[in-house]
Amino acid sequence: MITPEKIDEWLREVEERPSSASLIIQLIANRLSALSRRYEEVLAENTLLLTGKKVEEYEARIASLEYQLDLLKRQLGGEPAAAAAGEASPATASLFIYTSQGLVLRRELDPSELASNRDLGQLRGQPAGAEEGPQPVPQLLAVGSHEELLFLFDSGRTATIAAADIPAAAGDLDWEQASLEEPRGGEELAGIVPIGRMPLSDCCVQASRQGAIKKMVRSAFESYVAKHFVGTGVKLSTDRTCGLALCEKDDRVVLASQEGYLLTVETARLSYAIEDSIRLSPTDHIVTAFALAQKKQIALLTNTGKCIVRDTGWLEPAGTSLRTRGQAAFSDERRKGGIRLVGAAAVDEKDWGAALDSDGRLAVYSMRDLLGAGTVFSKPREDLRLVAFAVFSSPAG
Repeated sequence: MITPEKIDEWLREVEERPSSASLIIQLIANRLSALSRRYEEVLAENTLLLTGKKVEEYEARIASLEYQLDLLKRQLGGEPAAAAAGEASPATASLFIYTSQGLVLRRELDPSELASNRDLGQLRGQPAGAEEGPQPVPQLLAVGSHEELLFLFDSGRTATIAAADIPAAAGDLDWEQASLEEPRGGEELAGIVPIGRMPLSDCCVQASRQGAIKKMVRSAFESYVAKHFVGTGVKLSTDRTCGLALCEKDDRVVLASQEGYLLTVETARLSYAIEDSIRLSPTDHIVTAFALAQKKQIALLTNTGKCIVRDTGWLEPAGTSLRTRGQAAFSDERRKGGIRLVGAAAVDEKDWGAALDSDGRLAVYSMRDLLGAGTVFSKPREDLRLVAFAVFSSPAG
């Protein structure tokens, strides 16, 4: 602060030593410049307060924090105090079957139903509009019923909804019971991503079908979710969004392609800008991207129902250049014979798997048994194919 006493001191200094006048003037000029900048900042803040923009910014921050707190509460099954007292609602899992047109079927699964190769119902009918063209291939997601779901469209638009807010189908799964999260303007639903652990994650990795990849820090990803837009994550007009994976800063992310190639990338070395990663053939595309999350094994499910198991130590992180073919999960001979990858995930023996086959049968499997058996089909048929597969943890812990 410039006081009258300070000014008197400077004047005496100039009178006694005139040579110091230029230095004192420079000090005063620098101080006045700093005060001017601060004045402009205060004026801008006052303007924002007067127009209500600052208030809106604070309200948006508060709303974001409340949303994240609600996500954490739901992971505990309700209010933390109630969960600690054992009063939380019983833990269940939810299985979702969905299509690129935004149709979603939910099957609630009680822990008492968890038994290996347990039949969970039959998928009947066909999605509305499928008679007008090729029937869309359903996708499968299995999560706890307290999860928060992020619907990711290939336009980059997103929508959030609590898993429990999607009506559960009664009896067999019929597409006539499906809920609809309707795409807009020709877009398609690229995937449904559980984001309940978003406040506890360090970042989010986005991957495209052609292998483009980018990283978003948690704060940025949270703001994108709040604005209902995360971006397409693509560089080429012929590409489209594939999915998102929440992960830690020292984690590894795996991209798995339909033709059975895997690219492993250390999260820390990923760029915040979109970059090309795996080299794919013209007929290949990425089917899933997932974080290893300290799991010891990965399970790779093929269209013939075979479960290929690899220890995570088998995965070789990509070097400084990401433009690599990746590691092959099966041989070229099997690839030429029509073997394709349907799903992949990091697993341990306590996990469970849900599978949908070409007959429309939905079943649940103990990963311990599935890893040992090596196949989801106890009675293989030449025409029977695995359509979708998802891994989840027991809701009972």
